[in-house]
Amino acid sequence: MVSNTTRKGKANRESVHRRFDSGYHQENLASISDEIEFDLANAPGHLIRRAQQVHTSVWAEVVGEDLTSSQFAVLNVLYSKPGIDQTTLSQMASLDTSTCQDIVARLKKKGLLERVRDTSDGRRWLLRLSELGRQTRAMVVPRVEEVGNLLLGTMSVQDRTDFARLLFEVTRRDADTSER
Repeated sequence: MVSNTTRKGKANRESVHRRFDSGYHQENLASISDEIEFDLANAPGHLIRRAQQVHTSVWAEVVGEDLTSSQFAVLNVLYSKPGIDQTTLSQMASLDTSTCQDIVARLKKKGLLERVRDTSDGRRWLLRLSELGRQTRAMVVPRVEEVGNLLLGTMSVQDRTDFARLLFEVTRRDADTSER
């Protein structure tokens, strides 16, 4: 169920986009002051992008470049839920279907996962880790934990908990949007 606040927020965003796309902004540029202050250093989107850059850099240093964090997410989901289909995998790993398809193809090529026919529905393929996939995941888990420790190492336990909770709130917006 979508709340009125959510509907109003979506309607406002759509209205802004329509005005921007329709040339509204060009017609009214003269009335907008170019002296509007904006603190990029505190803008949530900018900070999230910067945090992702830092994560990617630390990941490359600690885990290496042979396995991305998205590929690890797929390995980890399949470790926890072997024998699921690709659509379920993409949902559980929070990946869009085309990205998940690409990752599955790459991991299969590396020999880290296997595709097997669903015995109850021959049209469906199920995914599971290969032995090499299980070994790779086991080897990488401590490194992934180290990445987290390096990223959040200066934070107190309470700050880490709060940070994770707040990030979850931000990412939950994506789940709320996809349910509409």
